[in-house]
Amino acid sequence: MQWFEIIGYAASVLIAISMAMNSIVRLRLLGLAGSLLFSFYGVLIHSVPVALLNGFVAGAHLFYLLQIKGHKEYFEIMTVPNIDTPFLRRFTAFYSKDLLRYFPEFSLEMLQKPIILFVFRDMIPAALFIAEPKDRRTLEIMVDYVTPDYRDMRSAHYIFLKGKKLFGNKGFERFITRAHVKMHEKYLQKMNFIPVKLDGENYFEKEIREPAIPKRCRGL
Repeated sequence: MQWFEIIGYAASVLIAISMAMNSIVRLRLLGLAGSLLFSFYGVLIHSVPVALLNGFVAGAHLFYLLQIKGHKEYFEIMTVPNIDTPFLRRFTAFYSKDLLRYFPEFSLEMLQKPIILFVFRDMIPAALFIAEPKDRRTLEIMVDYVTPDYRDMRSAHYIFLKGKKLFGNKGFERFITRAHVKMHEKYLQKMNFIPVKLDGENYFEKEIREPAIPKRCRGL
């Protein structure tokens, strides 16, 4: 095998991985890297069509990435009054299989006094957040679900940036939640939840406060 063939294989792997991404941003980034590498490979093997085609594809990925970066989404929170709201029922039914992957014990009927919020992004329902009072200062998060097309952490940051305004004026001082799958546990760690023991069970905890605005959320 010639050394430059490794570049071709690496480019192929990057493009293949990009096709498996749920996030459009990750798809574009990996596609850009793979296309640039393929274009370089085309130069190495003196193939003008390979170099030109992949150079064009790389340019297209870059163009759309710049569009995404420059687009300022409109975020809005909608409060749902109760579990019998038709839109909530339809949403949880539509995403039931994916939702239960992360929250296998969840059902609307198990809720008693829930606080139910939807996060809309450009008027599209992107996330569902449900919490219930554990005690007078603690909210237990029952569901913190984001639809597959919007898993870029921005919906979560928006909720927690608004935490003090949404929940602090009701006397709540902290969130607690449980993680049933590794992916959810990693997400909680990224959101600065810390593991704690409560009543002999493993939970994650986060204070309800006004944090510094993360770079990825500036300009929302």
